[in-house]
Amino acid sequence: MHPEARRILESVLHAIEHAAPITLDRAEQYGGAIGDYWIQFEGEDDLLHCVVRRLDNAPLTMQEAHRLVEPFFGVMPKGLVWCKPTETAVHYYVGHDPFWQAHQHGTRSADQGNPDCQTG
Repeated sequence: MHPEARRILESVLHAIEHAAPITLDRAEQYGGAIGDYWIQFEGEDDLLHCVVRRLDNAPLTMQEAHRLVEPFFGVMPKGLVWCKPTETAVHYYVGHDPFWQAHQHGTRSADQGNPDCQTG
């Protein structure tokens, strides 16, 4: 796992465990650059939102975004992640508790892998 992805994941999991809001005013704590991309988490109550975009704001494909969020959502059972692609970003939504629980178990089963998100 990319060191910046690990740092972001640990910050998000720590906030969820301590019921702390994950706010955009602390963007550097819950987001960061990984190569040519920016990944940002935010969330309050029980919904976690992650957005992936290119640093140059060029168009982003679902395949690029899925590859980047694999460390975050790859352990999630399929169907629990909802995503919304736009021209320059992909937004992912998942419940705090399932996200935290999946990372506590940290193993993949046959129904887990690269994010297979529900789109709407």
